Amino acid sequence: TDVLYTIFPYLDPADFLVLTSCTTTLHSYRQDPNYWRILTRTTFRIPPQPLLQADGTRWQWLYRRLRTQTQLYTWGSNGCGNLGHGFLNVPRVSAGQHDWADMNTRNIGWPRKVQLDDMPEPIGIVADVQCEGWSTTLLNSIGVLYLCGGIDPSSAFMTRSVHRGRDRNSGIAQAKRLTFPSAYPPTTSNRHEPSTAIRQYSTGRAHILGLADDGKVWQWNNEESRLVKPLHVDVTQKVVTHVVAGWDRASMFVSGTGIVYWPYDTPLRAGNAEADAILIDTATVPGTALSQSRISRETSDTLGARIGEVTNHILLENYIVFITSLNKVFLYHAVFPLPDLDPPAPIEITAFYPSSSDCSFEIQDIQGSFRSFAIFTKSGDVLMGNRAMLDAFNSGTYDSTSTESSHPGPTVIPALQNNSITSIAFGDHHFQALRSDGTLLAYGADPQACGALGLGFPEGTGPLRGLIADRFSSNGTLGRNIGRQVWFDRLMQRWLGEMKEKAGMEGEAKSRGDMILPRRGQPAQNAAAVTAVGDYFEREGKKWEDGIVEAGGMGSYFVLKVAAAGWHTAALVLVDEEQAQRSRQMHVVRDKLDDGVKAEKYDWHGGTWEDIDAPWDQLSKALIWLRDSIWRLGRMFLGLREGDKKVEAEQEDMKQEEQGDPTKYTWNDQPFPRLRMANGEVMPGKIEITE
Repeated sequence: TDVLYTIFPYLDPADFLVLTSCTTTLHSYRQDPNYWRILTRTTFRIPPQPLLQADGTRWQWLYRRLRTQTQLYTWGSNGCGNLGHGFLNVPRVSAGQHDWADMNTRNIGWPRKVQLDDMPEPIGIVADVQCEGWSTTLLNSIGVLYLCGGIDPSSAFMTRSVHRGRDRNSGIAQAKRLTFPSAYPPTTSNRHEPSTAIRQYSTGRAHILGLADDGKVWQWNNEESRLVKPLHVDVTQKVVTHVVAGWDRASMFVSGTGIVYWPYDTPLRAGNAEADAILIDTATVPGTALSQSRISRETSDTLGARIGEVTNHILLENYIVFITSLNKVFLYHAVFPLPDLDPPAPIEITAFYPSSSDCSFEIQDIQGSFRSFAIFTKSGDVLMGNRAMLDAFNSGTYDSTSTESSHPGPTVIPALQNNSITSIAFGDHHFQALRSDGTLLAYGADPQACGALGLGFPEGTGPLRGLIADRFSSNGTLGRNIGRQVWFDRLMQRWLGEMKEKAGMEGEAKSRGDMILPRRGQPAQNAAAVTAVGDYFEREGKKWEDGIVEAGGMGSYFVLKVAAAGWHTAALVLVDEEQAQRSRQMHVVRDKLDDGVKAEKYDWHGGTWEDIDAPWDQLSKALIWLRDSIWRLGRMFLGLREGDKKVEAEQEDMKQEEQGDPTKYTWNDQPFPRLRMANGEVMPGKIEITE
């Protein structure tokens, strides 16, 4: 076995599969998790995922699909162009048109695909995505970083002003390559530069850290980089394993030294703005230097032996929180500078430990940002903490028996426990939980109707997902501890929108619509009714691909990575378009004419053919094709950009939806549901109750 594990890393996938097909014994290594994990991570620079370490089948599946199926979706506030879509030109809704587009010139309420092919520079395969306060950052598979929006507020709003002044509401996808000093050549698809190829990176509120292949640490406080050189830590002789950016601090973990941190806005030494490097004073968290091998040689009464080996750390507002090999959680108040004599020791956070001795309790990971974080255990528990808990432990006033909100214990959301949650991305007012099957759950609030949850706007389709609009602001909230799955298929958005229209029209369903749809000057929404309707569409949405996806199979939209910050969210999604198209076809009703004559219909943006029954539809589509062909030729003659055409194509789709789509769907004849609410009351109406 040891010999095989020595050989495996030197085999490419084809040779590995041939070798493991030779005998029954070798075949048992075919799904070896270490081989496929290392191959996938080194080929595509996928960030570490501690909760998927043992899943060999998943890593092999990812390796096969990352080259061709990776898509980037973003949603939420787009005030600085931080979603990668440019500034959208969305026509105003007029009387008689649909009002459920869930998109406007500043915000996007439904996951929208970023047109990566239309970027000024080809990005290639996106390996990682992270969100910052005013931007979204992408890392591609060769180690190049791209920025949508601006790193700090000044550059973010400058980006918005420049783009709007030059091509107001253009809708063109925008991403800028992050640069390096002229002495360091950039990595390209034809040339690998170890000093500028980023293998791991982290985004804070207004800065970005990158760790290069050769171990150099780079920092961006604006769109220019500087090489980080700590004054009192020799990073040329020690290994920097990873970098972590936070709210007001930047950090790195240095083997043999521990967690090293500094204020992210440290000014350049000697005032040399042209210097390639930032010479910075740093602080080191006491007791974090030991490795597992050194701990065994330490006496038990030393600080390092009591803490254990640091396995991961995060930076929040004012605090560093880390977990160790001894199943412990610690906080450190990240003051700067530290006192020269007798610096404070890390404080153990005991609130996450089981009340009784539980030998199976094992901490696997910690994730978080700003004021929120989550602890993941091997048994599947997800325990959440916040700034109030850290303040209480730091001041020594935490009381595990207290019920006061000022001393809260861990937040335990029942739906997240033992539900295969692999990561949680925190924004300012919302968070997104990713499951191992690639589904994404949204929790929290939607500030100022920006769409951060990805469930639609509170005054759009949001109420059908359980969003309750605040009567005195534009905020929308889900019920306490209620999560909703984020959907990526636009046809599902259409389904929700048309069902919303039925609830808002005069007729049998209007009394139910009045209970859930927010209207100015009208009574507030009925929270029980909104929750019941949200539960109903959540259940129906889970059936969307029934009959297409086998039990245990992967859905058409598999979320690989989720990121959030501020009021926006981003997700890397593996899209099986062929399977998604089959799922959509399940929801199309094919009415046959008496003469049985059928023609083919072209799906203009999906590239597939369908059937058209009506002769008038044949003529209509032919005229549309002729019009679009003339339009495309004219734009080509004028030298207009491809990105403009795709944006106009999406707007044309929306216009056709507003004017009415002749396709008949399974839900067209379905009434808006009449439901029994949690309090036992039944929504008004004459149709039968949907149980």
